[in-house]
Amino acid sequence: MFHCISGGRWPFLPALTLLAAIVPSPTRAQDIAEAAPTGVQDVIAAQAVNPAGDLHLGMLLEQAVTSHPSIAAAQAIIRAAGTDIRTARWQAFPSFSIQGLWLDQRAGSQQVSLIVDQPVWTGGRISSSIRRAKAQHRAMIAAYQATVLDVMVNVSQSYREYHRLDRKSAILQESLARHRELVETMERRVNQEISPLADLELARSRTAQIEQQVATTAAQRLSALQKLRELVGDPGADPGSPPASGPLAHFDTDELVKRTLAFDPGRQRLMSEADAAQAEAASTRAAILPQLSAQYSYDETYGHRAGLVLKAQSSGGLSSITNAAAARQRQEAAELGVAATERNLRERTVSDIAEYDSARNRMASTRTARDAAENVTQSYMRQFVSGRRTWLDVMNAVREATTAESDAVDAAASASEARDRLLMRSGSWPFPVQDRDMQ
Repeated sequence: MFHCISGGRWPFLPALTLLAAIVPSPTRAQDIAEAAPTGVQDVIAAQAVNPAGDLHLGMLLEQAVTSHPSIAAAQAIIRAAGTDIRTARWQAFPSFSIQGLWLDQRAGSQQVSLIVDQPVWTGGRISSSIRRAKAQHRAMIAAYQATVLDVMVNVSQSYREYHRLDRKSAILQESLARHRELVETMERRVNQEISPLADLELARSRTAQIEQQVATTAAQRLSALQKLRELVGDPGADPGSPPASGPLAHFDTDELVKRTLAFDPGRQRLMSEADAAQAEAASTRAAILPQLSAQYSYDETYGHRAGLVLKAQSSGGLSSITNAAAARQRQEAAELGVAATERNLRERTVSDIAEYDSARNRMASTRTARDAAENVTQSYMRQFVSGRRTWLDVMNAVREATTAESDAVDAAASASEARDRLLMRSGSWPFPVQDRDMQ
């Protein structure tokens, strides 16, 4: 350490005792203005609106966002990161060192020493620390956005899954009622010795299979409902009646990929972490350089002194140089992580669009198959009575009608789930994508 001190007694010692009280503190408003979330409130406001007028989904999403503990934890981390910004800013302000000695009378009784050190030039160490704190704050905001997005996607999927199972349960109940009617019909025919006992056994077997499906679907429906209630934090949450099908428009793949890349919180977090790594590398390089400070000191021996102090310090040999190299490598790794995330986002978005388009196409074909299967079932019943169809033909037609109707429900639910994911992950909630610009 090199010192350059100019001696002399200064008359302002009493004023120094007030210095800590009058130094202006970095304000919280300034922190929020400089490192505030870009579009966080817009994310919540946009995603809380529901597509296709589905009011129940909108209310459940709002409940989940305001009550989920992981979101509250992410908010707490953001507040802690904001405090880290203020901590970094305080490095530019004076530091104080006060020492009091109580010695015996022969050694000179009481002695007091005071040192006030004000950084003048640090080679960018302080500014880099502030930049790193701000970048880490932005990363925490992006992590918060990612948590909100994950919770809302899970709520949407659970909501769609519940209504899919609810509708399938109703279809199976209708099928079970129809099968029981067929069993009663065949019992009368067997009693009248019109049909063989094997036909009755076939009807009973198919009815037992439907009963098993009804029980399984009811259990799955209850599980989906419980998952949805846990997500929204309300044990009595009611998903409401099955939602009406919203408009299923065509998505522009290139535009949606572009929006997803620009919005994705995970990518934003990695970009902020890359900025933080860059600032850390700059701070580590600055640690190698000397630091210039203005210093005031007072003690019983020398009295008041003020001057400039040039400090050059190393620890662990050349560890500062190797630390700077490691910081640069961490920066490169973070930047490569951004590129890898972009690839994954493109792949996932294109896959979701393919699933969405496939489900839309299946919706039309399954509706046609459902109507055709119902007509075939009615026709086979008439032909069976006239002896032109077997009982096996009738039972197979009833099974196909149930399967076709169930497939139509699955296709509609799959299309809705894929649409919700695409809209949420691209920041384009509510539907349609073209009606909202990215923030």
